[in-house]
Amino acid sequence: MLNFLKRKKKKSIMPWEYELLVAISEKIPSKYSFLKMQANEKFILDSLPNELLKNGWKRVVCDQSHYNSFRNNSINYKLSGILVYDKKTRDYINIDLDFYEGIIIGYNFGENDNEFDFSQIDVTAIKEVNYENTDIKELEQIMEELSKDLKLKLDLDNTIKIDIPEGEFYTIKDYEDGNYLAINKQGLIFGLFHDPYEIEKVFDNTTDFINALHNNDFNINEYYENKMS
Repeated sequence: MLNFLKRKKKKSIMPWEYELLVAISEKIPSKYSFLKMQANEKFILDSLPNELLKNGWKRVVCDQSHYNSFRNNSINYKLSGILVYDKKTRDYINIDLDFYEGIIIGYNFGENDNEFDFSQIDVTAIKEVNYENTDIKELEQIMEELSKDLKLKLDLDNTIKIDIPEGEFYTIKDYEDGNYLAINKQGLIFGLFHDPYEIEKVFDNTTDFINALHNNDFNINEYYENKMS
C-alpha cells in the first residue's frame, strides 16, 4: 500500500497540503506525534489522486530511504473526526488520514477548491477506524486450491477488495506503490495499475495461474518489473 517514487521536478501536491498536514499534526493528541515527523517535503515527495478509492482521496508518495525509521506495524488505521474550518462553506470539513504500518499513505481533504483556515482545527471528535479485513474469507474461497508454499509468495493476509468500473477485485500481491496483482470472483488474474491507469488480464483462471507459479513459468515480481520498465 505504500507508494514510493523518485523526485519529480513538478509535483502534484500543493504547498497548502503540506501546511494543513503540519497544522493538523500540531493539534492532534501526542500519541499521533509520528505524523509531525512525516509531514514534510523530505518524506512526502508527492500525493496523487487515488483512482481506486472514492473522490477526494489522495495517495501519498513516500521517500523509501526514511521508511524503516517510521515503520510501526501496530499502527494500521484511519484517523477520522478531524474538523477544519472552510472559509467558502463557512462550515467545518471532516479530514481523514490513512496510516499503514505507521506511515501516512493517504488522506482525504475533500474538494480541491476548499479554503481552509488552519487556525480553526477541532480534534475533539478524533477517532481511529481500525481495518478489519473481512475480504480475506471471500478470497480464501476463490483461491482454496492454493498451496501453503505459494501463499508465501503472495500477500493474501493483507488483501483488500477494490471496486472499480471494471469490476470487483481482491488484491493478492501489493507492489507497495499503488499497483496490485489481483483476482476477481470468477478466478481471473489481473494486474491493476494506476499510472497510467490499466486493468490487464494476466490469467484466465486460478488453475493456470497456480500451475504457472509451480512450474516457474510466471514470476510475480518480474511481471511487475517488466510493466514498469
